[in-house]
Amino acid sequence: MRFLIVALSILLAACGTEAVDPEPTAVSSDEVVVPRVESEAATFRVVRVMNNLENPWGMTWLPDGRMLITERPGRLNLVEGETVTAVSGLPEIQARGQGGLMDVALHPEYERTGWIYFTYTAPGDDGNGTVLARGKLDGTAMTSIETLYEQTPFVDSGRHFGSRIVFANDGTLFFGIGDRGQRDPALDTENSIGNIFRLNLDGSIPDDNPFVGQDGYRPEIFAYGVRNPQGMALHPQTGQLWEHEHGPHGGDEINLIEAGNNYGWPAITYGDEYSDQSPIGGTEAPGMEQPVTYWDPSIAPSGMAFYTGDQFPGWENQMFVGALAHQHIRRVVLDGNEVVQQEELLRDEIGRIRDVRMGPDGYLYALTDASDGALYRLEPVE
Repeated sequence: MRFLIVALSILLAACGTEAVDPEPTAVSSDEVVVPRVESEAATFRVVRVMNNLENPWGMTWLPDGRMLITERPGRLNLVEGETVTAVSGLPEIQARGQGGLMDVALHPEYERTGWIYFTYTAPGDDGNGTVLARGKLDGTAMTSIETLYEQTPFVDSGRHFGSRIVFANDGTLFFGIGDRGQRDPALDTENSIGNIFRLNLDGSIPDDNPFVGQDGYRPEIFAYGVRNPQGMALHPQTGQLWEHEHGPHGGDEINLIEAGNNYGWPAITYGDEYSDQSPIGGTEAPGMEQPVTYWDPSIAPSGMAFYTGDQFPGWENQMFVGALAHQHIRRVVLDGNEVVQQEELLRDEIGRIRDVRMGPDGYLYALTDASDGALYRLEPVE
């Protein structure tokens, strides 16, 4: 059965057709896989919570303790104890290349509203595009689905879809769309490629967005010139929006995202061409923001969380970034808006890290990106 599901997802990705609601195959079973890690600021062990996840991408927790985990080929898993159920009723999803079902997040007042937000790749006549939508969970079915934002224009590409969802403290939300492998459109503010967006929770545009009423700018744009944002989070003390993105051959960035800023891709970058390592652009230019830090060689960052729990006092308010390359979690220590320390955790121990989140229990959780991916929990040990 597992072989058939994997084969089907590969076929769908190759021909560009939409994913279907498959049967769930994920299995919940706690198992200690790394008994002890003595890092610089904490000692912990790693427990595998779930396995048989097919390229998982995002996760969140419902107030009653159940989990939602997305799988890129088009499955949304509802996890309750040892039971894993595929949620039905999702919109048409195109599982192609890096695209498919991606992030998932709960409305800040979920218990009152019931809204679940998610991003996915939708097919269209001109290719495909990243879509932000929301719906409500009725048993194991997604209902009342609303499209809140749709990439404009769609393009024929399987790359750089974005697209993490972050709720701001002022009742708005942020999410991003990558350059879709097109490069130059990331600096064209009349399309929605290569941008960070700020929307009201119903998908409408806030009146105080930086480009509202300005010719040549889409009013939903909050910041632009980004390549492929796959991690975003609010700093727990300042409320500032932090983002990281994949560079090309080198030049992965951490950015402090501020209203109206141009982050420069592809005019400025610390990466270069994959083919011959020649420069793509400069490293600085007037009116374009510098990253807070960058990684060269690339770590291929995906997922970001600030730790605010009580299980790891030595990690308080620190940033944790998943790394697909070199297969690790990167602990990033900030002093104000500067990176002052970094540490690699679990390098080559559990696989390619697609997402990192802090759970309601105060533990840190990680998803690994593979056809047999898994969910892991980091727990303190004496």
